[in-house]
Amino acid sequence: MEVKRDTVSQISAQIDKILDDTLLSPAFIGIKVVSLNDGKTLYEKNSRKLFHPASNMKLFTTAIALNVLDKGFRFTTQIFSNGKIEDSVLQGDLFVKGSGDPLFTTEDLDSIVNVIHKNGINKINGDLVGDVSLFDDENWGYGWMWDDEPNPEEAFITPLTVNGNSVSVTVKPARSSGEPVTVELEPQTNFIEIRNAGITSTDTLIPPLTVVRQKHENVITIQGRVSPRTPPQIFSFSVWKPELFFLHLLKGKLAGSGVNFNGTIRLDTVKGNTKIAVLSHSLDSVIIRINKVSYNLATENLLKIIAAEKRGTPGSAVNGLCVIKEYLSNIGIDTASMILADGSGVSFYNCISPDAIVKLLQKQYENKAMFQRFIESLPIAGMDGTLKNRMKGSRAEGRVFAKTGTLNGSSCLSGYMKTQGGNFLAFSIMCNHFPGERAVLRNVQDKILELLADWRFK
Repeated sequence: MEVKRDTVSQISAQIDKILDDTLLSPAFIGIKVVSLNDGKTLYEKNSRKLFHPASNMKLFTTAIALNVLDKGFRFTTQIFSNGKIEDSVLQGDLFVKGSGDPLFTTEDLDSIVNVIHKNGINKINGDLVGDVSLFDDENWGYGWMWDDEPNPEEAFITPLTVNGNSVSVTVKPARSSGEPVTVELEPQTNFIEIRNAGITSTDTLIPPLTVVRQKHENVITIQGRVSPRTPPQIFSFSVWKPELFFLHLLKGKLAGSGVNFNGTIRLDTVKGNTKIAVLSHSLDSVIIRINKVSYNLATENLLKIIAAEKRGTPGSAVNGLCVIKEYLSNIGIDTASMILADGSGVSFYNCISPDAIVKLLQKQYENKAMFQRFIESLPIAGMDGTLKNRMKGSRAEGRVFAKTGTLNGSSCLSGYMKTQGGNFLAFSIMCNHFPGERAVLRNVQDKILELLADWRFK
């Protein structure tokens, strides 16, 4: 297909035409598109105005992490003891020191148990102790909505993270009407209390099924009716006090493997220097997960890691944001013209301009060694992550590498594009205060990028 050539004014007119839609009249839209080949601005609209960035905020947290943390940095979970092993018995406490590893799962707990067995431990005469001293005790993002609990997308923040600090509940009808519904908790743990008042029934006088977790409690209540032929329904919830959830899961794994433990579960700093096990995940693997699937908890943990590494422990969101602002100021971005509240973009307090985002993207592009790591973490249009089902089959498929961002009434998309004409672009499209379906805003973003994909700019 012949590559189109046009002037900046002509391409601007076509973008204006896309935006000239009465459906968009309530929305506030800001856009900036820059050619990275020559630094020219190809299009801008309200580019210096402030918008809620939603998860476009993750571009800042992950880019700064790649720039200020060592390339070999790893999120490390360490197991220590303060006693000796005598006749297969650990005479002392078992300590778990967390680093906020957001990729840590129950399978990693199995690995810890295997190492404990390899050390010849079959019994622990002591306590199971969690060390969460790496972070401060603020477990909720600044400006997060009170009613977001117990949404697993806004999980509580702690250095001892496992399974995204969330659980899932599967509800199935029983074989016969009148019987209680079947409930399965994953992962299995007595740390979560299940109160099952659900009933298998077709009686419409019984209210429909509801599954809720009480705020600031680990009690999940099932009520209402499920018809006999209803397929399994899965509900996910964040966990209150996830650091204790971690320790209870580990206790259960130890018991299941035959390690006798009769002590208490508590929090304290590590006392003892006998290291039993270490599990870790690389910085790049965490950043890829953050940007590809928009993992909020991982971003908040990363923000506190940045703080701990650059400002000392305990790591706090406030100090992490100070490091981000310092970096932005050093690369020429005016931090007085923005408001930063968290690392993930969940908070409505965040306010950033398309211009600031594009400047950040331009600076990352200039650092070739780091840039490759950064762009590989971004979703690719029509191929993976949060862009897997967007721009599929269009001219922009496989050419857009960008971070999505979604909040109530808002949709943002910022990142990079390789055009068919050989141009490499940085762009930010931010849409706020839209009362309609977000699909309308996404369609506008996709149309603009599909248009840009065709052109070689004069």
